[in-house]
Parts: sequence; C-alpha cells; structure tokens
Amino acid sequence: MKAREQMMYDMEALLRTVFKQIRDEINELLEKEMSRNEFMILRLLSEQGPKKVTEFATILGVSASHITAVTDALVEKGWITRVRSKEDRRIIKIHLTDAGKEIIRYFEEKKTEYYFKRFSSFSDEELKTLIDLFSKLDKKREQR
Repeated sequence: MKAREQMMYDMEALLRTVFKQIRDEINELLEKEMSRNEFMILRLLSEQGPKKVTEFATILGVSASHITAVTDALVEKGWITRVRSKEDRRIIKIHLTDAGKEIIRYFEEKKTEYYFKRFSSFSDEELKTLIDLFSKLDKKREQR
C-alpha cells in the first residue's frame, strides 16, 4: 500500500475516533438536562428565530414525527412554545421562551468551557492551523 493511501486510512480512523469522543463528551455534558436534538432545536431557535417542525426536520435530517416528539418534551420543560399563525391557522411555529433562552445560554457557556478544557494543550498557533485545515475540508465554505 502506498504511503499516502495509508495516511488516508489512518486519518479516517483518527477522525472517526476523535469526533465520536467529542460527540459523546458533549452528549454527556447535556444528558442530564436534554438530548442533543433538544439542544440543537433550542440553539437553532436562539440563532434563527421561530421555525416550523418541518424546517427542523430538514435541517437536522430527521423525521417530522421525531421533531414533534422532541418539541413535546421541550414544551413540557417550558423551554419552547407552539404559536399558531394568525394568517393561516394550519401553520404552527415553534418559539423559544424566556426559560429556553436562559437554558441555551447556560449550556452554551458549559459547552464553551468544555472546548476550552478539551483544547487547552493546543497553542494559539496550533488552533489556528486546525481551524485552517478544517476550513479546507468544509465543502460548504468552498461553495461560498
């Protein structure tokens, strides 16, 4: 096997391992309070404003019925509310409540603390290099 081909296999294995570790650690950070999808919905609402269930399903790549189940749990916790459109009563949008804004702010801070700790052994130059390298991998950035 050629050296570059072996490097690709090594890189794939390492990326899979590291991404799984980070995902598991973030899930553990959130787990006692909310699921990853609950966090994602709250974050999307915080960043982009009210959305329909179908919009969340498309963005997160899951079924609308899954989003309905997740939003039911968020309504029960008091972090979101469903608001029916005055113009078209069939349309229901999900809105973030004040309690939802507080909880997303709290977990964003916890997540930031996690990343500071996770990458504490990296110098500023190493972090910049890592960001530059991942930017090269980001296909969405290529399209901009």
